[in-house]
Amino acid sequence: MKVTTFLILLALCCAQAFSQNVLATHDPNQTLTAEKCYDVIKTLWDGLKKLSEQYQTEASEKNEFESTGEYSARLQKSKDEYVNKIRKFYSDNNLNSRVYSVWLKAELVKYDADNQTYGLKSPTQILVQPKKKEVALSMPENKYVTLTEKNSKGYRRAYIHLNTNPEFTWFVNKQTAQEAKNRESDIYFKLSFAFDISFNESAQQVNLQVVPTKLALMNQSENFTFWSEDIR
Repeated sequence: MKVTTFLILLALCCAQAFSQNVLATHDPNQTLTAEKCYDVIKTLWDGLKKLSEQYQTEASEKNEFESTGEYSARLQKSKDEYVNKIRKFYSDNNLNSRVYSVWLKAELVKYDADNQTYGLKSPTQILVQPKKKEVALSMPENKYVTLTEKNSKGYRRAYIHLNTNPEFTWFVNKQTAQEAKNRESDIYFKLSFAFDISFNESAQQVNLQVVPTKLALMNQSENFTFWSEDIR
């Protein structure tokens, strides 16, 4: 029993150490897999949740020895310190200067030789944390990528995925289309994104925003870009 408990604690400690080092060791120039992207986002989420829990503890209810003025002053001080900690968290993790990227598998649906267009979609979904009272994950509205929440087997799930319903239209000549089809296993979308963090005072909620900046269609093995577009 003691051995089992020790192993569980060791596993938890290892997992925590891994989580703490994900942002520090990751090279933003290296494109993430969907699984590693989850790790990066979850590390930020967990850090913000910890700050939120600390704030909730400090902003406890008025005790019998506090005057109303003292209680209000304590709440204001706790909130100011909390906002400063959020800003420091953003700065310490270099989120103001880092752009990340992630691979999303591309599927070549069907080529239209008359119009020289290829239908594209992606089955890749990046699991992320659903919206909570203390911390919310969001994404600005854009035409290429979105964040969707849904119920699955009694649990609330959230995913980042490309908007490929309807399919993307890739304008491409027949020769290039045939070459891409022959190497379809190497064809991926590369999504670049940054992070923004803000505090919603009225909701007392931290907003971790994933901000898409660019989408490219690439041959992953050759690092060749067929097309790309900035996301605004």
